[in-house]
Amino acid sequence: MDKNDDILIGLADKTGALLMINQKERELLRTILSMTVRSLSAKDWITKKLGPEYMKIAEQLLKSMGGETA
Repeated sequence: MDKNDDILIGLADKTGALLMINQKERELLRTILSMTVRSLSAKDWITKKLGPEYMKIAEQLLKSMGGETA
C-alpha cells in the first residue's frame, strides 16, 4: 500500500455507519459524480428516483471532494 492509499476519508452509508474510502475510491467516486452532474439523463433519473435534493447533495459532495460541477 502506498502512502496515498493510507489516507482515508469517512463517509456514512445508509445505515449511518461510517465508511472509510481510500484515494482510488475517492477518484472513482469523483469521476462518477462528475459524469452524473453533467448528464441530463442521469440528473433526470436521480431526480425521479430520489428527489431533486439528491442532485444538490451530489454537487456538494463533488465540490467537497475537489471536483468541478460545471
